[in-house]
Amino acid sequence: MDFLKKRILTAVAVFFVAVNLDFILPRLAPGTAAEIFASGTKLPQHTVQLLNARFGLDQPVFVQYYLFMKNIFATWPPYFGVSYNFYPSTVTYLIGVRLPWTLLLIGTSFVLSFYLSYLLAALSALKRGSKFEFAALYTSIVFWAVPGFWIGLILIWVFAVYLGWLPVFGNVGFDAGSGLNFVLSVIYHAILPVVTLTLVVFGQLYFLLRGAAQEALKSDYVLAAKARGLRNQVIAFAYIMRNSFLPVISLLGYSMASLISVVIAVEFVFGYTGLGDLVVDAVITRDYPLIEGSFFFLTLIVIVGGLIGDVLMLRLDPRLRR
Repeated sequence: MDFLKKRILTAVAVFFVAVNLDFILPRLAPGTAAEIFASGTKLPQHTVQLLNARFGLDQPVFVQYYLFMKNIFATWPPYFGVSYNFYPSTVTYLIGVRLPWTLLLIGTSFVLSFYLSYLLAALSALKRGSKFEFAALYTSIVFWAVPGFWIGLILIWVFAVYLGWLPVFGNVGFDAGSGLNFVLSVIYHAILPVVTLTLVVFGQLYFLLRGAAQEALKSDYVLAAKARGLRNQVIAFAYIMRNSFLPVISLLGYSMASLISVVIAVEFVFGYTGLGDLVVDAVITRDYPLIEGSFFFLTLIVIVGGLIGDVLMLRLDPRLRR
């Protein structure tokens, strides 16, 4: 259990550092919300000062920091105030509306990419040195190297603009209604964003699974399985791939962080009104409460994902329980 205790302490330390960066980094960017708003208008400087006072930005930084930390740790759920850009909606309300859409993309794409990577890695282990293995390897490298937003733009051009099969943007159609029609419209609009995220994550997971599978091929238990005359399919799925999960699970937190960074760009490209699209709007308009609240919950997702990976590692690897 020492392994899990160390991981929890590390997660707490990472969380504390992330919360502080959540406050500091937005304020390092030039301009406040009032100045950004006034830049496109002809508001007098006096009005800008009044807006800064209304937002509490005229207070000393240490006072703003104290109120920020107090609202996070002294209340539950954490209170981040009212959004500047979506006034008078609170940050908690906006995140509560947008977060389920983002979780839908993240959860669906992660499951699909995992099963796709698992299947292709198993087939690559069966066909080691074949054209299939090299094709799967180079494909994963391409999807790992190419930015997610660029893949999304290509899919939009092919399937939405050129073929006209899928919608260009949005979460749901304007005439979706309710019930089954609403569900089908949600699935219809989520296809391209989910495919984009799945391809990006597949590029990472397959590469890790393939490397772990190559190491497992050299192990004694695989040689013993071959000596017993077991079929290649049984060896690949029951021995090689089963013991190749540990490296992937150990990097679950990193994979979740990478997926979230991609989902922000993908939501913006597809006009998908999730939490990522909300973050982009908040950064552009210097909406400090919205930036702080959004990154707070995104950080929690990453940390919780990492802890889930640690718990699974503890269950799958008995050596860590000593």
